[in-house]
Amino acid sequence: MRKKSVALVSVVLSGCAAHVYQPEYLAEVSPSYLTEDKIVVLMHDHDQQYVFEGRPMSRLGETITLTMPIGAILREVTASVFRSHFMYGVVFTDTLSPDLLYTLAIEPEVLDFSYRYDRRVEGDVFDLGPDGDGPEPVSIITPSIEFELALAVHDSAGNVLLEKSYPSGIVEGESYIVTSRPHERVNATFHKALQDIMLRVAEDIRPFLAQAEKG
Repeated sequence: MRKKSVALVSVVLSGCAAHVYQPEYLAEVSPSYLTEDKIVVLMHDHDQQYVFEGRPMSRLGETITLTMPIGAILREVTASVFRSHFMYGVVFTDTLSPDLLYTLAIEPEVLDFSYRYDRRVEGDVFDLGPDGDGPEPVSIITPSIEFELALAVHDSAGNVLLEKSYPSGIVEGESYIVTSRPHERVNATFHKALQDIMLRVAEDIRPFLAQAEKG
């Protein structure tokens, strides 16, 4: 019996732009602590305004040019995570100043963002009749992303307490057969991966908050 031809069911990928921050892409997470300490986020204007433009690392979708406002998404995801941990919210600044009266300052930056689309075939269906009638395998596309979050933590005097890199690893998004918005699948995956890393950051700075309360 000859193997039946594969049905490649997908959307034609072309140049596209991902929307800005989408809060519905984030998971509902209960914070592990709540503090009255004050935190500021140091983000320079060029970091907040950074927009990624590039093609995927895969051959699939290689004609696409994705435009995604990574700086704006970083700002809003950071704000969402830390507002749930700090009673008085989060202050963003492009310059650290004693007038801000903060306990800690964090300085995040997204580096080396990349994405890809991978295709796999569901099923391995063979012809059962002489005319080749019968179901066909289905092509499923899975987006994935990878990036690194570089972080510095400063105390109230501006001293660096911690410098750390958080590699995301390869993070797969939701698979699909047909979509008119493949860019938003990438955007949603980035939101969730960044939220996960920021929750790790919140845990990593917790000992510094405890030290500040003692001192």
